[in-house]
Amino acid sequence: MKVLYISPRYHTNQNAIIAGWQQAGDEVRIFAQYEGRVENHAALHPLVLGYAPWFERYNDWYVHHLKKKDPAAKDMRLRWGVPPIRRIRKEIEAYDPDLVILRERNLYTMRCYSLVRRMGIPVIMWNLSPVYAEPGYFKHDLAHFLVRGKTPLFRFTPTRQIGIDMTGKERDPYSYFAPFVVEPKCAPEERSYLQEGRINLFEIGKYQDRKNHFLMVRAFARLKERYPKLHLCIAGECSDDFHRDYYRRLTEEIEQRGLSREIELYQNLSKEEVDAIYRRSDIYILTSTGEPASITVIEAMSYSIPAVSGTDNGTADYIRPDVTGEVFADCDEEDLVRKLDRILENAEETIPRMGRAAYRSICEDFGFGVYRQTIETMLADRETYIRERKFMQRRP
Repeated sequence: MKVLYISPRYHTNQNAIIAGWQQAGDEVRIFAQYEGRVENHAALHPLVLGYAPWFERYNDWYVHHLKKKDPAAKDMRLRWGVPPIRRIRKEIEAYDPDLVILRERNLYTMRCYSLVRRMGIPVIMWNLSPVYAEPGYFKHDLAHFLVRGKTPLFRFTPTRQIGIDMTGKERDPYSYFAPFVVEPKCAPEERSYLQEGRINLFEIGKYQDRKNHFLMVRAFARLKERYPKLHLCIAGECSDDFHRDYYRRLTEEIEQRGLSREIELYQNLSKEEVDAIYRRSDIYILTSTGEPASITVIEAMSYSIPAVSGTDNGTADYIRPDVTGEVFADCDEEDLVRKLDRILENAEETIPRMGRAAYRSICEDFGFGVYRQTIETMLADRETYIRERKFMQRRP
């Protein structure tokens, strides 16, 4: 099968998926809107198609002049970007895919969906919106109805829900859960814990407010009083003036607390550099809020590391509390300290136990076979839906 993804960029969370298609004997390509600051192209190099020329000029003016003081200005293209439709048609015709997978519901996707449908190619969508959500989350007003009509009805997502409590949540009927795919990286017997006599904590996230690095530093400072062997590494993208300002303020906070020797900050690390930190870490922590679905939670588990996440994360329920890690209430410093203390209190026993369970979970629950089976089920249901609609339309 020849598979084509059309996405804003080639994200790290697609690496194992691409490798899975390739190892299964399928051909896969990615058409991207842009190339990110930190990407790994070991499995595949995306074809960056960008935007319509007039939109490129408008976006440059918008970001660098009209909204130059707005850190979110560059994200405007993700909602309103206009594709170079003639070039996309040419590239799709040359590749001739059996399946097209579009990313997100936005103007770029709408235009591509219209094109692919006219070409008669099966098309589905993936995004990060949950399968299950609180009543009212899935909007049914006119605007959302029109957008859904111009994007694929059937979609899959790595987000089953936000948080870990399914009580009272309703299902989006045309959505399917396909968890992130992560390859096992380091079995428990291949690594050691508490290296150099320290308990090594690790956090990854861009240097921006939503990632809550200041919350992590405050919690670390409190825990350090009880566990003097604690050490923390924070790694994140630092690629614009807003990131650099946040990084500066975070550095000052750490210095003022006298923790410069205990907390290390890293910028724009390569895949290999992140791998090296994972291998010497004992606990991974995600303090982000408003996190649609973080792959780092299970990425850490693939290194036999317990993972800790806040509830406002679409992969929080990948963690089994007290088994493969812990989940704390969103932005709640007290609960974060409490959950970390639960692991640290008997670290020599708890960390290896959770690490072993985390690695087993990766091997059993997050392989490419689970992902592909979801897509095959979804395509079969899609064909049934199309046949039934055609039948109903033919009825007198």
